[in-house]
Amino acid sequence: MKITQGTSSWIAAFLGWALLSALTIFVIWGLRDRARLIRDNDNERILNALFTSLRGYDDFGSAIEANPVLEERIAGFAIYGKDLSPVYRWGVTPPVFDEALLDQDAPRDRFGRYTIPDRHGRRIKFVIHTERMFAPLLPSPQSNDTNNRTRDRMQRNSPRQNNDRNPLPGPGVELPSRMVSPFFNALAGSAWFYIDISHPAYWRANTVTAILFPFCELILLVLVFYVRHLYLRNREYRERIEAQKNLVVLGTAASTLAHEIKNPLLSIRLQTGILEKMNNKNAGDEIKRINEEVDRISALVYRVNDFLRDAAGNRTRINVYDTLADVSQRICGRNIIGDDSIRDGMILADADRLRSVFENLIRNALESGGEPEEIGASIVRNAGRNGSAGRAGISISIVDRGKGIGEDDLKRVFDPFFTSKSTGTGIGLSISRRFVEAAGGSIELKNRDNGGAAVVIMMPESSNAVS
Repeated sequence: MKITQGTSSWIAAFLGWALLSALTIFVIWGLRDRARLIRDNDNERILNALFTSLRGYDDFGSAIEANPVLEERIAGFAIYGKDLSPVYRWGVTPPVFDEALLDQDAPRDRFGRYTIPDRHGRRIKFVIHTERMFAPLLPSPQSNDTNNRTRDRMQRNSPRQNNDRNPLPGPGVELPSRMVSPFFNALAGSAWFYIDISHPAYWRANTVTAILFPFCELILLVLVFYVRHLYLRNREYRERIEAQKNLVVLGTAASTLAHEIKNPLLSIRLQTGILEKMNNKNAGDEIKRINEEVDRISALVYRVNDFLRDAAGNRTRINVYDTLADVSQRICGRNIIGDDSIRDGMILADADRLRSVFENLIRNALESGGEPEEIGASIVRNAGRNGSAGRAGISISIVDRGKGIGEDDLKRVFDPFFTSKSTGTGIGLSISRRFVEAAGGSIELKNRDNGGAAVVIMMPESSNAVS
C-alpha cells in the first residue's frame, strides 16, 4: 500500500512529538529528582544543625528556639517510644505516633530514615528509626536512680512546657549512666525520631514542574503542527517551481515548434490548392482530407500560441451578456443564456481573450455527448463573493447534460495537454484558466446532478470608472 504525502507527514509529526515529549519528560523528571536530592540533603543539614545546637541546651525545644533558622524550618519535633507514645514533644506533632504513615510507600534509606511528603501542609515529615541509627552510639543502661535524677534535672531546666509537651520519659524507662549529652538521655528506650520540616523550595519546584509539563506538551504540539504545515507548504512551493520550470521549457519548445510548423503548413495548403485546379474530380476527396488535417494542425498551433502569449492582454470594460450571447449565437445558432440572467454586468478583461474563453467552453459542451439543446448559460451578480478589489462579483455558468467528467480527471482537466477525448488537444481549458485568472477571476469545473458538467467563472465586477 502506497503511503501518501499527507499520511507520511502525520507519521513524522507524531514521531517528532513523541520524541520531544520523551525529552521533556526526561528533563522534568531530572528537575524533580534534583529537587528531591536537595530536599533530602536539606533534611540532613537541619538534623546536623539540631545536633550542633543541642550542645548548650538540656532539651530540643530550647535548642530549636535559640536558632532562628531551625525555628523557621522545623514546625514540630517529637521522640516516640516503642509503645508509640511520646517521650518528648515540641511544636505541632501527633499525640501518638502512627506507624501507618510508614506503610504508604514512604522512601527509606539504609540508615532507617523515612521521608513522607505532606502535600496539604507543604512540609516533609522526616522520621528516623532511632534503634538503627543511634544504637551503636548509646552507652549501656545502668540503674533507675541515675535515670530519675537526670530526668528531674531536664524537667527543671525545660523552658517551654504545656499540656501537649512531655519533655522527659516516664517512670520505668532506663537511661544510660555514661551520657554524652542530654540528647542521648532522651533517646534511651525510644523508637522513632520525628521532625516536621518546612520545604517551600521543594514544593515550589514540584508545582512549577507540574504546570510546566502540560504547557510544554501544548507548545510542542503546536510546534509540530506548525513545522508540518511549513513542510507541506515548502513541498507545494517546490512542486510549483518545478512545474513552472517545466512550463518554461515547454513554452520555449512549443513556441519554436509553432513557428517552424507554420511555414510548412502554408506551403502544403498552397500546393493542395494547385492540385485541386490541376487534377481531376476523383482526387477531390483525398485533397479535402489533406486540407482538413492541415486545418487541424493549424488550429493546434494557434492554440499553443494563445497559451504562450500575454494572458492579460488589453483590458477594457466588457458587457458579459452581450459577449456571451454573440459567441453562443455564432457557435450554437442560438442564445444559450437564460432569461433570468442579468444584462448589465461589466468586467475588466481583454475582449479577444474573453471570447476565446467562451468559445472553448461552449465547444467543450457541444463535444460532451449531450444534446445541443440542453446547453445553457446564466449570468448572476453574487454579492457574497467579492473580487480582489473588494467589488461585487459576476458569476458566469455554462452547463451541459453530457457524460460529465471522471472523478480522477477533475483534478487534471486544467493541466496543459491533458484530454480524455481522442480528438482533443487538451489545451483549451488551460488557456481559459490563464485568461480568466489574468483578469482577476477564477474558474471551476464540476459535475452536475443527473449527469452533465458545469463550468463556473467568477469575475470581479467593474465600476463605471475604468481601473
